[in-house]
Amino acid sequence: MNISWGQGCLLVIVLTFLIASIEPLLKNPVALIIVLAVIALLVFMIVRYRRGKRIETLNLLEQQAQNLAKLAEGNFEVENLYFTTKQDEVVVHRLEKVVLKEYRSAGSNFGGGYGGVSIPLFGNVGANVGGMRGGSTRKPEESTPIDVGVVTFTNQRIVFAGDNVVREFDLDKLVNLEAGDNGITLEISVSNRDKTSVLQAANMPDLTPGMAASIALAWRKDGKQGAMADAKDLGDRLSAVVENDRKKLGKL
Repeated sequence: MNISWGQGCLLVIVLTFLIASIEPLLKNPVALIIVLAVIALLVFMIVRYRRGKRIETLNLLEQQAQNLAKLAEGNFEVENLYFTTKQDEVVVHRLEKVVLKEYRSAGSNFGGGYGGVSIPLFGNVGANVGGMRGGSTRKPEESTPIDVGVVTFTNQRIVFAGDNVVREFDLDKLVNLEAGDNGITLEISVSNRDKTSVLQAANMPDLTPGMAASIALAWRKDGKQGAMADAKDLGDRLSAVVENDRKKLGKL
């Protein structure tokens, strides 16, 4: 059973109290039974809470799969769209309340030597970095929130429009496109920008940035039919995950 940090702290406090009181409790069986009952109740409440949250998440994922099914039927209409398209450009999807992040330096620090590590790159390629001696080293760049806004995915580009920042990513200039778990985060590298940008959103049951980008790229490659096929594939796989998790919950 996985528990959150806060729940773990509560259990540690209870167990610490139990250990410190073990000798008096052994002399009082009734008190010992009461304490054990309280602990069992806490564990039951944590399990019940986590189960309820998981069921809620699965219901949202199921709605997300249903939204993908609508796109698979060719329903790509976007309402209230204030967006100027280019020639032959088609709006595929739009997401609101998306966080734009960009990698920026976190400064430098001084540390001891360390051994080589493997850094995963795009696809199955990896780069090895050899060991280094101790000294002043620049901290890895961290993704820093820049703005929150609306992202429009078309068959030609991905456009972020926030209150303070506008970013346009041309699909023809993509160098790397990498989605996190369920597409909640989407890293975008294009040839005309030095910094990698990150789009992050978990506005279920709407699509995630990774899902929308996948469908947009499919449209770019194979037209509307390709986008519909990609949406169907994503929806089918998501539905399978939901069904499998529900079966597991039913066995608990």
